[in-house]
Amino acid sequence: MTTLFWIKSLHTLVFVVESIAILYILYSGIFDVGGTGLLIAVILVLAEIVVFVANGLRCPLTKFAKQLGDTTGNDFVADMFLPERFARMIPLVCGGLAFIGLALVGWRLLV
Repeated sequence: MTTLFWIKSLHTLVFVVESIAILYILYSGIFDVGGTGLLIAVILVLAEIVVFVANGLRCPLTKFAKQLGDTTGNDFVADMFLPERFARMIPLVCGGLAFIGLALVGWRLLV
């Protein structure tokens, strides 16, 4: 197996974990669920947001994938095992759901 394969696999794993965390935050905001799981999910998502923004709205693993010869041409998530059509929508969809979920959780904490 090549290094590029392992970078793509790692990024895919991070994507799956982050997606689960975003959906859990959204679920928690809708159904007023708290606890340690929510805290862990919020920390994971906020850390991902900081890394993504600090890296110029690109995943740092994308840079490594391109250096190793990834030719998908997708600047956002070039190293993932997804069709380009779906990969281009990830920042918008996941970012939007994360924002809504975090806003709902924040609102629930305030009321």
